[in-house]
Amino acid sequence: MYPRKRQKSYGAALAILAISTMVFAASPGAFAQPQTPGSDLSAVPKEVTKDPQGTVRQVVPKEPIPVPVGTPAEAPKAAQAHAGGVAKSFNGNKVGDLVVDSTFAVGNGTTVRLRQEIDSVPVFAAAVSQSLAADGSLLAATGSLSQRSQGKYPSTKPSEAVGKTAIAKLAGQAKLPADKFTIARVTPYWYDAQLASVPDAKSVAVPAFKVDVHGDGDKNKPGRWVVFVDATDTGKVLDSWDDSKHVNRVVCDAKSERVDIESPDDPTVCGSSSGFAATRKEGQGPVGIADVDNIFDYFGTTEGFYAKYTQLRNLTDLIGSDTRDGNGKALRGTVRICTTDECPYANAFWTGDHMAFGSGLATEDITGHELSHGVTEHTSGLVYRNEPGAINESMSDIFGELVFLTNTSNPCNIPANRWQIGACSSLGVIRDMQNPKAHRQPDTYKGPNWYTGSNQSVLVHTNSGVGNKAAQLMVDGGSLNGQAVTAIGLPKTAALYWTTQTVLTANSTYGSLASALVTACNTNVRNGVAGTTAADCVQVDNAIKAVKLPRLNQST
Repeated sequence: MYPRKRQKSYGAALAILAISTMVFAASPGAFAQPQTPGSDLSAVPKEVTKDPQGTVRQVVPKEPIPVPVGTPAEAPKAAQAHAGGVAKSFNGNKVGDLVVDSTFAVGNGTTVRLRQEIDSVPVFAAAVSQSLAADGSLLAATGSLSQRSQGKYPSTKPSEAVGKTAIAKLAGQAKLPADKFTIARVTPYWYDAQLASVPDAKSVAVPAFKVDVHGDGDKNKPGRWVVFVDATDTGKVLDSWDDSKHVNRVVCDAKSERVDIESPDDPTVCGSSSGFAATRKEGQGPVGIADVDNIFDYFGTTEGFYAKYTQLRNLTDLIGSDTRDGNGKALRGTVRICTTDECPYANAFWTGDHMAFGSGLATEDITGHELSHGVTEHTSGLVYRNEPGAINESMSDIFGELVFLTNTSNPCNIPANRWQIGACSSLGVIRDMQNPKAHRQPDTYKGPNWYTGSNQSVLVHTNSGVGNKAAQLMVDGGSLNGQAVTAIGLPKTAALYWTTQTVLTANSTYGSLASALVTACNTNVRNGVAGTTAADCVQVDNAIKAVKLPRLNQST
């Protein structure tokens, strides 16, 4: 989310849609067969990292573990061969299977993400990322798995009662009519409160349905929510949270026309039947409208940044959408939007498949920030609350600012604006990554300005300052809390955070981030990424110390 500078409420909502037909999403299909016994980590020297609840978060063998004899070195097959041993280390190999979900290039190696499934149904936020060398050997495994399961699905096909329960929950919370919300999809997922970032929860997976809801929770502000409904008692809500994130090219111009984003068809979707027609599309020259031309260009520089610095070769393929307007799958954005009660609209947001901007918010760091929410959604999937949500926001700030800093042709890119989030926008500077305290953010984990309240939107946008400061120290160097950091520079930091993004899992805490950064740096050294050296990893560790990220418990 890119919060308004002086908004009365940090709550958010997405187009208010009337309850109509539920769309039920099928359970994701497996990309590989369930794990085989292979690669038993119990027999090798290793470092094991656990969270305060005693749950394994990371396993790093002292020496890379080769794939079993006869196993091809291709990353997905190698990862599946390692999966049995990895599962044994993370939960005793007693709950479900690990199944290959996605792969990402990391230098000449690979990060392979595996999800946990029980009876072919995925466990929400349960995943392990394997860091592999070019020959398929295992360098590290990072993530968390459910430790036990309880109950069975009566059916994995949800009834209408599931959606009604979710709507009733949100309508009651917001004190709004039920017809202000609609069901986007309902998906069977095992729910584990600990993995969903519920403080002090025990790790037990139970049958549930994940309900994605769109609607209006706060006066025409776009929003999305996640609600988990018990599959064995469809009148019972297990958990819910606000999932709104305010972040080939197609740009539409709303021309400051007031639109009712409470309608069933979101008019902010560029090129949709209910939205605005394309004002500028790929292959077309500038149209002379500053916001349109700027966003078009910044979509391009953001994609170019990811291609150059992160090995994500095509941002459009990862997060683009096709509205069937003849322009294909594209990064899409509508500029100069106004709502029925706010004009100009003082915000920008990413909805899961497109972007929308109020007038004057077409800046490069805002664009990079919002598009990076999409990248996070499609890679680590960080849950948007508590510490995972703060890391989610920090990742968007980091990548958004790095996009800005690498574009030397941007006239706003001057020394005075370095690390100033929102510089040159109509909002002005709202965060300072070099000096988070300047905007009431903490620069130290649980230090001054650390937010401990219950407003999740305030929490994620405040406590992100710690992650932001760590990245700034890595790029530029400096000192904090008596710890000096020597700069490793922008290219190495960008590569480091991309590898970290592929390693993190949905419920990662700041302690997990510390472990992931160290693992990602060592992996980048091993796989020849951006010229990263062991000396650079010392400075990464120094930056972690400087902002006092917590260290999870380690044993060998």
